[in-house]
Amino acid sequence: MIAEPTNTGSMQDAAIDALDPVIALLALVQSTGDVSLLRKYGPALEGTQHQVKEAFVAFDTPLEPSAASLEVAREVRDLLGAAVRSGRPPVLATLDKPLFREMARLALGLEMPEMSIDVAYQHGGFTTDTRVRKPKRLPPADFKVLVVGAGMMGINAAVKLQQAGFDFQVIEKLDAVGGNWLENTYPGAAVDTPSRVYSFSFEPNASWTKYYPVGPEFLAYLERVTDRYKLRERITFNTTVEGAQWDEERKLWKVNALQDGNKVVFEGQALIMAVGPNNAPNYPDVAHLDTFAGPVIHSAAWDHSVDLEGKKVVLVGTGCSGVQVANAIADTVGELVIIQRQPEHIIPNPAAHDPVDELERWAMEHIPFVVQWKRLQSLASAMQDMHGMVMKDEEYAAKTGGFGPINDGIRMMCEAYLKSHFPDDPGMVALLTPSFPVFAKRPILDCGFYETLKKRNVSIVRGALAACDEKAVILADGTRIECDVLLLSTGYKLFFGRQFDIRGSGGRTLKQAFDPYPFSYEGMLIPGFPNFVFMGAPYSYLVANHAVVSEQQVHYAIELLQWMVDDGLSSVDVTESAARAFVEDVDANLAKTAWVQCGNAHGYYRDHSRKVILAVPRHNSRIWHDTRSPRTGDFTVTRRPEMGPAVEPEMAMLTI
Repeated sequence: MIAEPTNTGSMQDAAIDALDPVIALLALVQSTGDVSLLRKYGPALEGTQHQVKEAFVAFDTPLEPSAASLEVAREVRDLLGAAVRSGRPPVLATLDKPLFREMARLALGLEMPEMSIDVAYQHGGFTTDTRVRKPKRLPPADFKVLVVGAGMMGINAAVKLQQAGFDFQVIEKLDAVGGNWLENTYPGAAVDTPSRVYSFSFEPNASWTKYYPVGPEFLAYLERVTDRYKLRERITFNTTVEGAQWDEERKLWKVNALQDGNKVVFEGQALIMAVGPNNAPNYPDVAHLDTFAGPVIHSAAWDHSVDLEGKKVVLVGTGCSGVQVANAIADTVGELVIIQRQPEHIIPNPAAHDPVDELERWAMEHIPFVVQWKRLQSLASAMQDMHGMVMKDEEYAAKTGGFGPINDGIRMMCEAYLKSHFPDDPGMVALLTPSFPVFAKRPILDCGFYETLKKRNVSIVRGALAACDEKAVILADGTRIECDVLLLSTGYKLFFGRQFDIRGSGGRTLKQAFDPYPFSYEGMLIPGFPNFVFMGAPYSYLVANHAVVSEQQVHYAIELLQWMVDDGLSSVDVTESAARAFVEDVDANLAKTAWVQCGNAHGYYRDHSRKVILAVPRHNSRIWHDTRSPRTGDFTVTRRPEMGPAVEPEMAMLTI
């Protein structure tokens, strides 16, 4: 264990000594602007990249570095130390594409696909400006954007609207920012995406204390971003939106809300719904649930006044929140009985509870570009081709009887991981082994669930909760389990905006538009709802983490709004034919995925009709390119009578 340095100088030296030599070289090149160092030292450092040890990444024991690479690493670290001590600002804050491509190849130890180069540059955090359209005019004073929700998506939208010069107002039902991270306070609540990438690329956090931070730490990050960009004065808190109507004559949205018991109306030329899909606790259909005498607590609405100490507790659900709750309370309760309707694929997660080393945090906080290159390393697997992960490989399946090479590889890894925990208990292995492909339902990144199941006061039962009496729960097969407290980790209701009375052109409601099932164009737009961006709409999830998806959608929204401003448009509405073409293409490809070819898997990926509406079967790098700019031919538009398209001013020749 490295002793804690006693001063800033020794901390710097120790942090640089512990730094991945490849990352040290890349930071050195950007700090000094000396690109020749890349060619001078890069070849000797090939293969010395630190491997990211986290879920979805196959890693092996690193090779022992050669004497030559150790000597080069020492020289690079000495040069970096001198550059940091100089205090001079970095010379190469911006990288051109060829240079970034070469530096990324060295950082990752592999060639990145061309389709992912620009994606990696943005999501790695190497630029804070992703705008494609060069604005021709500023948004007019009477153009206001309303944003509903101050969670992760709403904060993202607010930052980018502010930077683009739009007048905006955020409407939030709670008394603070954070959305689900403010409401979800159940024991063990934590981010199950690596913290390095579950954050805004334009505001990377160098100071995470854990690789998978707990809820309060992530909430604190969102609060810091809110304060850094001075957004609080633009957010109306404690205001519950009930619905919205499109005013065709005035070409604006009226948003109806309740504030301190009073009805209020907000008006804006554009409306961005940033409420997310997880909107309310999903209580299971259980007979006589109200007769149970003890506390009934849903993980999405935790009651901290209930003391679980020494109690016999039944926990229903073994999804992501269920396993986190189980791990957190197992040592507190007297007895824990877990009801599992279906087993889940549980993926090894080496860094689940690991703290970020203090020296690593210091390097990310104080050495320019270290946080970006480490972020890129964590993004690497998502930037590669994923053939056979979710889309079924028919040729492979015909030869092997499997699903796809990556999907089967993950399944075998999960099976081996399960067996390693219960080597002498084939019954438990059978109980916990799914019969469907990986990703047929959301896999779980292990946070110690198998170890929890080994505890003497913990048991797991396969079954479905059907009823309750005063002292017990009753499963569908008649099994009766007495308990003091009933915990429900049964997920959320996915309303997709149907909880609001939203009315578009002609008064048609969103509920009517979403009959028989919700849909969208590019995961954001619905025909008949002009100037309306529905972030996180159907067909936008399961392709990347929430931070990545929301940034791409906010980018598209800003490009759409700036197009309206530049061309003097009062409304834009995606056409029925464009939306239909998008949905038909997505549905045709969804049919080839594990989300649809799911066997007996159930779960929230599918709507009430069992139709998959959450996911989009496209590589995220393709989606990034698809959403760079609106395809103007897919829209019907109306123009502001007093404002035509902006024209470039003539450049007259100057004289002296």
